[in-house]
Amino acid sequence: MERLEDIKEYWTMRAEGYSDSILDELRTDRHRRWLDLINRHIDGRALKVLDIGTGPGFFPILLGKEGHDVTAVDYTEAMLDKARSNCQEFGVPARLMRMDAQSLDLPDDAFDLILSRNLIWDLERPRQAYREWLRVLRPGGTMIVFDGNYYLHLYDEQFTRVERDKNDGHRFIKGVDVNIMKDIAKGLPLSRERRPQWDVNTLIELGASSIELSMDGDRVEYRSDEGETISLPFDFTLFVRK
Repeated sequence: MERLEDIKEYWTMRAEGYSDSILDELRTDRHRRWLDLINRHIDGRALKVLDIGTGPGFFPILLGKEGHDVTAVDYTEAMLDKARSNCQEFGVPARLMRMDAQSLDLPDDAFDLILSRNLIWDLERPRQAYREWLRVLRPGGTMIVFDGNYYLHLYDEQFTRVERDKNDGHRFIKGVDVNIMKDIAKGLPLSRERRPQWDVNTLIELGASSIELSMDGDRVEYRSDEGETISLPFDFTLFVRK
């Protein structure tokens, strides 16, 4: 837990720029990709949704406009402030609470759908987080996790970081020194793991009934010390059933 406050401080600095980033998605057609993907994995009825690590409120706005009942949590107050403001701007009701994703103060089997975007890599206790998320998901419910191998290059010298699209969220960085996050990431457990293999194995051990993977984004291919070609996704999506 010693890094939790450092992580919160970094995302406090990033709150304004991250908010601009998600507003850019919501005001253009870019948000359709997320909505279409989610809709392919739910049955069309209004759901009780939990967004974990909501940041500036992207999923509460996206799914609130579709009529879902959204609860959203984040540990960083500055992010929740932005989420409240953004939800108000879009006229979307949302239940926003400050909470540690690794220890949820929520009842068992409470949600039909759980969402998390670019969070699990950023946690000190990711296995504990997955255990908690499955706990609050109802039997038969769906969990969708968007994440990636963002800092594997710190520990795997052969894993070369893919050059990202110049129009991604980092154009909203607002002068924040990203080396702060790099230094924090050196001490986070998932920076050392090849994923999504780690996630799949962990979720199976924790009792998930089915897991589907999507790896449509950039991939990194390199040769292992044994001469084998290794192919890993930079980004991936997990669709998990309890």
